[in-house]
Amino acid sequence: MTTPSPPSPARAFLVYSALRLALLLVTFAVLYVLGVDGLLAIGGAVLGSALLSLVLLRSQRDAFTAASMARADRRRAERADRRARLDDSGPAAG
Repeated sequence: MTTPSPPSPARAFLVYSALRLALLLVTFAVLYVLGVDGLLAIGGAVLGSALLSLVLLRSQRDAFTAASMARADRRRAERADRRARLDDSGPAAG
């Protein structure tokens, strides 16, 4: 069996960003319902959602990191392969 490949970095980033936005909106709604208004509610939501995302969205951050690293490794291997093919097809010394 083969191990499943990680999702593309763009998809992992979009999922993480969408969840961060949802967390921000939920945090803002909770603060608003509790009676916090205006700029304080916005600032509290930004700060609260940032702290919560550190804990709650760890797996999504890890998925994004894995996808980015897999893509970087794949590109590095492709570049090394191209370089090796170019070195092999260079002019013969005579």
